Amino acid sequence: MRTSILAASAVLALSTPVGAVAQGTEGITIDVGFRNPDVSPDGGTLAIAALGSIWVLPVSGGEASQLTMGIGWDRHPAWSPDGRFLAYSHWSPSGTDLVVRTMESGLSRVIHHIPQEILQLDFDPAGEHVYFVVQSSQYDAHLWRIGLEGGTPEQLTATRNWHEWSFALSPSGEEALIETGRYRGTDLFLLKVGDRTVERITDTRERESGVAWSGDGERRAWVATYNGVDRIMVSTRGAPATEIARLAYGQTELTFTSQGSLLVSSARRLYTLDPEERTLEPLGVTAVVRRPVDPVDDLVIANVRVFDGVADALMEDAHVVVADGRIQSVGSGPVDAPAGVPVLDGRGRTLLPGLMDNHYHFWSPHAGADLLARGITAVRDPGVAIADGMDYKDAVALGLLAGPDIYSTGPLLDGPDGYHPMVDVSLDDPEAAAPLVRALKAQGVDALKAYFLLEPEVLAAVVAEAKIQGLPVTGHIGVRTSWSEAMDAGIDGFSHVRVWRDFLDPEAQPDGRDESLDAGRDPVARMQADWSAIDPDAPEVDVLIRRLAETGTALDPTLSVQRIDDDQRSRFSLEAFGRARQSFERMKVFVRKAVEAGVPLLAGTDNLLLHEELETYASAGVPNATILEAASVNGARWLGRDDFGTVEVGKRANLILVDGDPLDDIAVLREVDLVLKDGVVVFRRGR
Repeated sequence: MRTSILAASAVLALSTPVGAVAQGTEGITIDVGFRNPDVSPDGGTLAIAALGSIWVLPVSGGEASQLTMGIGWDRHPAWSPDGRFLAYSHWSPSGTDLVVRTMESGLSRVIHHIPQEILQLDFDPAGEHVYFVVQSSQYDAHLWRIGLEGGTPEQLTATRNWHEWSFALSPSGEEALIETGRYRGTDLFLLKVGDRTVERITDTRERESGVAWSGDGERRAWVATYNGVDRIMVSTRGAPATEIARLAYGQTELTFTSQGSLLVSSARRLYTLDPEERTLEPLGVTAVVRRPVDPVDDLVIANVRVFDGVADALMEDAHVVVADGRIQSVGSGPVDAPAGVPVLDGRGRTLLPGLMDNHYHFWSPHAGADLLARGITAVRDPGVAIADGMDYKDAVALGLLAGPDIYSTGPLLDGPDGYHPMVDVSLDDPEAAAPLVRALKAQGVDALKAYFLLEPEVLAAVVAEAKIQGLPVTGHIGVRTSWSEAMDAGIDGFSHVRVWRDFLDPEAQPDGRDESLDAGRDPVARMQADWSAIDPDAPEVDVLIRRLAETGTALDPTLSVQRIDDDQRSRFSLEAFGRARQSFERMKVFVRKAVEAGVPLLAGTDNLLLHEELETYASAGVPNATILEAASVNGARWLGRDDFGTVEVGKRANLILVDGDPLDDIAVLREVDLVLKDGVVVFRRGR
């Protein structure tokens, strides 16, 4: 039986197992991962979300008791005004349930179901309605309400491509303080619930979030985030807001207690904050999560071709012995299987390292099973809200979620007015870079991602501190900072193939200001690149490729998302469609030439379609052996990992068995028969 944790986040403190709760499970004590706090009306009980379950504990801290468990991801608990009910959001593959639990009986009922996500919840002061945020996309999130008994919900905000991620109701219930915005940082508005009129409260470049309103109506609080700092702001009786505390960026949330103090969740830890004394104190909280203990599937795979990720050729008539989650031996010819260990005949099939998608945004806890079924046992997540990303990473590592190992960059590090406010942090001060990098490492990131509005001097400061912290940096840049400038700074890789800044005059390219890279204005530019004015065979392009190769700077081109087929003509004007098709073909030439020059290739998708990405490389002329390395060992090497990515003795048994020979036809990777993750069979196709 497995008892160790593999690839857990750096910040997840794990105790010795506390003992089996039931056959096939064990308890693990965690002291991080606590979010969405809400205090009961009597001030005695705190409800929180942790790793997909709802928990309660004394408001003074201590060990939390688990209220919910099972399939789904539970979050955003909210107490009713009389304390009889606790509402929460239950996110499943089919959508989200708004659940109301009767605390005395422990019985729960679903009062609303939608296919989208339900985020923050709150009861109105009378306890007759539940207010909630519905998120349809990273840009669309709006405030709704529904009666406690269910029925037809009422939408309160509705502007397309705007988002209201947090809100707080006034004690009367007649007003709601909401954060709202589009691409740039959000501002606060006061919404009159009755007639839907609004009054602007803030107008800053910061992102205001985590709003809260005290029960006596005297204080309103929120978090203002900029340059990697979360400032906790309080306005008393409508006076100008003052800063009462600051924390490193950590997706900070606030809620008032009945006594008027604040409970704070930041970097997935809890604090108490006295607004008068301005004292921020850690709140000691632990929870025992129960996880399944899978039997390690000791196994011999015989009579199989092996692509080991070390040599470009296949090992024919080979065998691999898996024991205790690791590769015990690899060899040719017959094998004497240990007594009692099953032998799988791999005749006609190929065994190779589990695949790695180096550009997959793991934004849903339900994505993992599909990835495993495609043979993907590791992903690099290059841009995620930090608390969400670390939750999913920890849950997979603990065995609470099915999925590939997640190696996360945390949020996009972008300049002001970025295009992905759900997952970015605005940074325009080089002096702020080092503290932010250290804070992200402390929260468990494995790498960093620089984004296209970051200025050269800020990117250089990020990379410099990342070198000190041992974090590789990739960049989706080329708008404000050129690839050459980034390589001068020591960047480790590039995502996508946006090279405008290296080859075009500034006036010949959108610079991102004033939403000039919005897809509605120019879908070709808003895709990852427009190569219509760049010749991949030009001498200056060859110079850039040589420098990529000389510096060992890796390339994650995400070619398949650039492909424009005939069924997508309606997205473009006639002229733009031609530019898009031409750009795709030119990017393919660039990638082929980069690989021929020795640039490390990292297979990544920006979606779920890794097989399409690999087949696009093949159509560009990249050799199949290089493609397999791009989807396995290269990602591990880029991260500085040596425990996965190849079929070698001592490595983790993350393996896939496919029907056919991928060196002959890369498309056979679609025919996945078997997937092992740490020696456990996580997928097997019926034959």
